Amino acid sequence: MSSERDAVCCPPPPPPPPPPLIPIILSNSLHLTRRFTETRDCQKIPEQELLEARNRLWEREGTQDPPYISYYRYIKPVLQDGPTCGLVALCMASSCTSSPLSEEQLLLEARARGFTNHGEMFSVDDMATLARDMLEKNCREVEVLSGGLGQDKEYVLQKLKSDSILLIPYDADANDAPCCRRGHKAHWAVVSGVIISATSQHTCHLLARQGKSRHLAVWSYEELQRSNENLMEMDPGRATDGRSYILPPGGVAAGLCGRAILLHDLGISHPSL
Repeated sequence: MSSERDAVCCPPPPPPPPPPLIPIILSNSLHLTRRFTETRDCQKIPEQELLEARNRLWEREGTQDPPYISYYRYIKPVLQDGPTCGLVALCMASSCTSSPLSEEQLLLEARARGFTNHGEMFSVDDMATLARDMLEKNCREVEVLSGGLGQDKEYVLQKLKSDSILLIPYDADANDAPCCRRGHKAHWAVVSGVIISATSQHTCHLLARQGKSRHLAVWSYEELQRSNENLMEMDPGRATDGRSYILPPGGVAAGLCGRAILLHDLGISHPSL
């Protein structure tokens, strides 16, 4: 009798706990959030988006430890309308200033200067000139990297970790990631972060945005470099589509191949400039 009473009074054991979730480790980005909201006109870093980008790389690499977020500066996503990827990349970069530029502003100015007809930007030099003049006192220096990402990797990474923003042309695959198609899918991106994988090679990746998606992308430094260095010619289909495009002397190869732009101290007021 007592055993039956005991059986009724004793609840069944609780179910086992669910398997643990992948731990969310933000490295030093919490520090970066406070720093940028105090010293920049950028919006607060959307940490969840950053973690999702980090976790995609983590899942892809299958390492025990997560990739390390070395540096990240938030840039507001903007979707392009037409072949305006370069102008939209500059528009996104300008969101870090107190005077953000619109795609329409940049398109009107680029047309007035003879840099573009439809929004296309096939010249890094023209992009640099446009950035230099339109950003005015919001950017200390607009530096053209004539050797692209391969010119001095350590220098580029050091500048990215010190607040600089990278504007870079590349070949875009179907998912808009870097590929090598000789420039037939030439596109522009803006890079504002560095993330290091936890593999034994400690591969360097870049955090980037481009005008066909609102999502934060994670790309291998070397893959983006190779893509940038293979921009050799205009897409034959575009060249024969009946529209007039503005190309620099020497074409796509001279204007884009192995070239990029660094925007230094973007968003800091420089009254002496």
